[in-house]
Amino acid sequence: MAPATYLPSYLPIILERGDLTQLAVDAIVNAAGPTLLGGGGVDGAIHDAAGPELLAECSTLGGCAVGDAKLTAGYRLPARHVIHAVGPIWRGGDHGEADLLASAYRRSLELAVAHGLRTVAFPAISCGVYGYPHAQAAEVAARAVRDFILAHPGALSGVYLVAFDDAAAAAIAAALAELGAYERIIGGLLGLIVGDALGVPVEFFRREALDRAPLLDMIGHGTHDQPPGTWSDDSSLTLATAASLTSSRTIDPEDMMRRFADWLERGEWSAHGEVFDVGITTAESIKRYLSGAPAPWGGGGEMDNGNGALMRIFPLACALRRATAAQLIERAGEVSALTHAHPRSRLCCAYFCLVVRAVFRGGGLLSAMNEAAAALAPSLPASEAAALARILDASVLDAPREQIRGSGYVVHCLEASLWAAHRHQGFSAAVLAAINLGEDTDTTGAVTGALAGALYGREAIPRRWLEALARGPELLAVAERLAAL
Repeated sequence: MAPATYLPSYLPIILERGDLTQLAVDAIVNAAGPTLLGGGGVDGAIHDAAGPELLAECSTLGGCAVGDAKLTAGYRLPARHVIHAVGPIWRGGDHGEADLLASAYRRSLELAVAHGLRTVAFPAISCGVYGYPHAQAAEVAARAVRDFILAHPGALSGVYLVAFDDAAAAAIAAALAELGAYERIIGGLLGLIVGDALGVPVEFFRREALDRAPLLDMIGHGTHDQPPGTWSDDSSLTLATAASLTSSRTIDPEDMMRRFADWLERGEWSAHGEVFDVGITTAESIKRYLSGAPAPWGGGGEMDNGNGALMRIFPLACALRRATAAQLIERAGEVSALTHAHPRSRLCCAYFCLVVRAVFRGGGLLSAMNEAAAALAPSLPASEAAALARILDASVLDAPREQIRGSGYVVHCLEASLWAAHRHQGFSAAVLAAINLGEDTDTTGAVTGALAGALYGREAIPRRWLEALARGPELLAVAERLAAL
């Protein structure tokens, strides 16, 4: 049994379709009544399979409160133990049912860990005669198990959510898909900022210099003489975009541009209250906005194809992850054009959003790239086909390092990020490989960090790097609001 692909590997939560009583795990969980003396449904099936010895032991336990759990041996079951958890009766959802149900899951896992058990299988607690709606119960279960695993890293190797019928399976699958997207969105946003901060001190370094002394960890000072954990315009404009999306709960180009102007003029969403780095095309676009010029404000010439829109587009993919491909392509182009209006920049932003959206659903990078290329094909003008060829046919993934550039050109940045994420497994390896290409290291690091963070989830980002970030708690709060859209 393998973890569902839509969850990052640090969350070993598995949807299992079948008979709970047949699973050879360390413990199965019984959806028990408060007396612990057996009943119908899952409870009766477990007692039948375990034999009379289970009822004899349960009769010595003195019952169990709602939201709590107790442990017995498994007797004739393949599982070594049974954890008897008492869930709430559904009374419409306004009587603390969610808290009690989450407690039943949490107490079960606490008992498992306390007794050295590493694999646990749950039925859909409270979904039988207790009447808890499948979809809502699955959401509570998924979050409760996720929270426990994150609080006890490495303690459990597999938590199985077992579905007896199609309705339960569909509810659990949907809940785990949402949980996976939530983790990947947080990982992507934090990963972007970490990648940016890693690249800031070595921005504009030549590849030859980094080959002699490669960047290996979070450092400070260097090019911009900033302390460790300082992010640049890449993250500031990304955070401004995320703030606009989460505040207005819609896509408001005027609001985004106002927030960009607040950053440039007053240091809003900067690491330390000051702007020390800004691209020429971005600065000129903001000035046009401030002058009262009509939209689009972005430069539309061939020389306006820097990576300044690509670096901040990640939040849009998060906000539109349930939209159609056509909707995502259109809105990505519109948001790109706030600062970068050339078709190439728009297409790169749209493609990146399509890739990230596929990754949120648990797709690997290559399959996500293929899906994005197919979706973008109807919108691809013949004039841009050659410039994007290595991206759209995925041949860039097989290119040797000497053919990959870390420059500020949008195509180079996108190619380098895809290449680094594909050729180097894990968040740290991918981001450092991208940065050590040299040139526009903060932006290449940021775009790669968003991609790798989405692929591997937030727990894959080294904790010391997260703790080094300026304004760390605020960043996490923004990420959580974005993931909740």
